[in-house]
Amino acid sequence: MPPSDISKVKRHAERASYEKEELESIMDNGYVCQVGFQISGQPFIIPMMYYNDSDFIYIHGSPGARIINHLREGNRVVIAILEINGLVLAKRLANNSMNYRSAIIYGNAEEVDAKNEKYEMFKRWIDKMMPGRSFETLLPSDQELKGVSVFRVKIEEFSVKIRRGGPIDEGNEGEIWSGVIPFFVEFGQPKYSSTQFIPQYVTKFVEQNNSRNRK
Repeated sequence: MPPSDISKVKRHAERASYEKEELESIMDNGYVCQVGFQISGQPFIIPMMYYNDSDFIYIHGSPGARIINHLREGNRVVIAILEINGLVLAKRLANNSMNYRSAIIYGNAEEVDAKNEKYEMFKRWIDKMMPGRSFETLLPSDQELKGVSVFRVKIEEFSVKIRRGGPIDEGNEGEIWSGVIPFFVEFGQPKYSSTQFIPQYVTKFVEQNNSRNRK
């Protein structure tokens, strides 16, 4: 589906993508999104952990939270996800930038009421954050499930924007260094451990993600 005037990228349109595969790659690689909404003309934006599949983004929170009450009314929201990949230092200050991938998603929220659906969502969420963790954690009780509200936001419309490559340097600007400093997430060694034994899936996660992120 082509983008509407709301989701269409206008500034540096050549960096835009509306491919679902690119969106899913950004969502799969992230942990936190920013959820924007408006109540009585007052805008709000809340950082929230999320879980996603190809059609929905799942978010959760306290049943009494302002954003939860807003979602429960079926209001439209906008969700932003940002991935920074490098600091771009150009010779001219005006040309400094960042390499990044970003996604803006528009949709309406639907509450997940069924206990088994909420339970399964939390299992998938923890396994996304730490693969294998659902087999070694105390899963939520019925009472804990009642104490949290879960919503899925249908991905109705979206746009992706990507910047890659080096700085834009124009002509002969002297012997000024310019270039890109890669930016990546590096996981440290686990600490504050409850036991001296660190599970293999934890050390594997740290090693694999650090190796991938450095490339």
